[in-house]
Amino acid sequence: MTDVARIGYPDWEALPDFGLYMDQLLVFKNRCVPGELTAGMINSYVKAGIIDRPSGKKYSRESLAQLLMVCHLKQVTSLETLKQLLHPEDGTDTRCLYERFLTGQKRLEQTLVMRDDMSALDCALEAACYQQRCRELLRTDA
Repeated sequence: MTDVARIGYPDWEALPDFGLYMDQLLVFKNRCVPGELTAGMINSYVKAGIIDRPSGKKYSRESLAQLLMVCHLKQVTSLETLKQLLHPEDGTDTRCLYERFLTGQKRLEQTLVMRDDMSALDCALEAACYQQRCRELLRTDA
């Protein structure tokens, strides 16, 4: 199994529906998704408009879902693209985006796990194709 298949993104209903302080947000994220994340990084995402602002120092379920998506997608997507993806002009809400993210993630995990014959070059080429298609879709949606 690949590392991708071991990442445990919780369903929407499993995300806390009450506000989380920064340290709680970091703990929850680290239980779900490996990788470095600091309070400063979260503050930068908020300042850039990628993650919703906290209300009275507490982050919402929507902010947590956005953060989980950012932690995965920032590896291959620019911050400006992330902002467009997580705050689309059509007004799609965060719950819908997160559920689509989970569905797509599960589909891709199944595909990658079943393709043991993929080389690193194959993976890079596939990723580049998806990146290009994403840019095209964002241009046409604007």
